[in-house]
Amino acid sequence: MIKRGFFSQKTNFLKIVILCFLILISALITNLFAYSIDTFFFKFEKSVFHNGQYFSIESLKLLQFFNSIGIFIIPILLYSYLTDLNLKFKFNFKRQELLLVCGIIILSYPFISYIYELNQKINLPEWALSYEQRAEQLTREFIKMDSLLDLGINLILIAIIPAVGEELLFRGYLQESFSKWLQNAHLAIIFSAFLFSAIHLQFHGFFPRFFLGILLGYLFLLSGSIMIPIFAHFVNNALVVIFSYTSFINYSSVTDYKTTFVHALFSFISIVLLLFLLYNVIKNRKNHKVNLD
Repeated sequence: MIKRGFFSQKTNFLKIVILCFLILISALITNLFAYSIDTFFFKFEKSVFHNGQYFSIESLKLLQFFNSIGIFIIPILLYSYLTDLNLKFKFNFKRQELLLVCGIIILSYPFISYIYELNQKINLPEWALSYEQRAEQLTREFIKMDSLLDLGINLILIAIIPAVGEELLFRGYLQESFSKWLQNAHLAIIFSAFLFSAIHLQFHGFFPRFFLGILLGYLFLLSGSIMIPIFAHFVNNALVVIFSYTSFINYSSVTDYKTTFVHALFSFISIVLLLFLLYNVIKNRKNHKVNLD
């Protein structure tokens, strides 16, 4: 068995090659596993057109589950073991910090909605617009829920797994790597947030997701724990899933309003103030720990 940190002294270039290799192999294996399960155990009606083929929505959810694990979670965990990368799994935060994170995510919605509305005004070429419409249609099918089982499945697929996997890759690995290479934590947050948004391949959602990536990046920087952006990412996605559930869909009109500049400005100021408050809470906790030591 290869011992932990076996590749820790290798060059950065070789480490990137190792990570790409792990992602490729893991993605191939998990995809084959997903297709095998779908082919031999499930026979769903294929009613959704995706990537030139017809799938059932259940098959797509199965593929999404294994893809997310195979591309984001398994390779990063293996990479951290082989290179002795510290992913900063720290659980020493207080309940007050989690409540502040919830407040930051909830109060960020008006600002993100305003950015989204501006983003939609950008004229896209025909091919990009067509791709965007297909992606939107697929998302609507994906998020349909008629039972608590559907709600639970979507919370796992859309909230839990992406929160863990994407934060491990974009904050735990990329942001930390950019920070070391550039010697600038703020540029590292911007670059990793750019890649975080770009990889989703949604043109009309690029800038709001870019801002969300920056917000998650600063939560990671302030807390020093990957668990904080994972929790924030989960809260963000889980709220979207929950309010898309059949029992809550009638209340969607509460948030279905046109966001004004004043709403966005208030939202942005609230985010900054809560981040500052979170920074002070974390700082006091760390100082208290030092004094006890």
